[in-house]
Amino acid sequence: MFFKCRVESAHWALKRLLQNNLEDLCGVWEVISNMIPLQHIEIKASFETSTYVVGHVFKVTLYKKLLGMVSRYALNQIVAEFERVNCASIDSSHCEYIMRIIHDLPYAYELARYVVGSIPLDTIHMFWRRLSFSD
Repeated sequence: MFFKCRVESAHWALKRLLQNNLEDLCGVWEVISNMIPLQHIEIKASFETSTYVVGHVFKVTLYKKLLGMVSRYALNQIVAEFERVNCASIDSSHCEYIMRIIHDLPYAYELARYVVGSIPLDTIHMFWRRLSFSD
């Protein structure tokens, strides 16, 4: 499901860029060829941030095994989901699995197990752990 959302988002962004350049194939090609290097730079910058920049919210034992190994976006999603653990008692029968279904990240009931300890790296989908373009 998560990958479908990413594809739809990319499709929407491309349509928005192309709406003024539909007169010919050369115009479309130029827009796409200009967009790709910019996206590559943005992705590399986000990898660098995820690898080297540690926000104060992540300087707790809970995130120790994930720092420098998981994208900043995924960490922010986990932080938001972990706040649900603190807001109410988590009952697995009433737990929403949205984080696991959409992003393939741990949801509140899973995260409640790690209140004392660290979230294991293997609970995070490989998509979020890939922080470089190399093989």
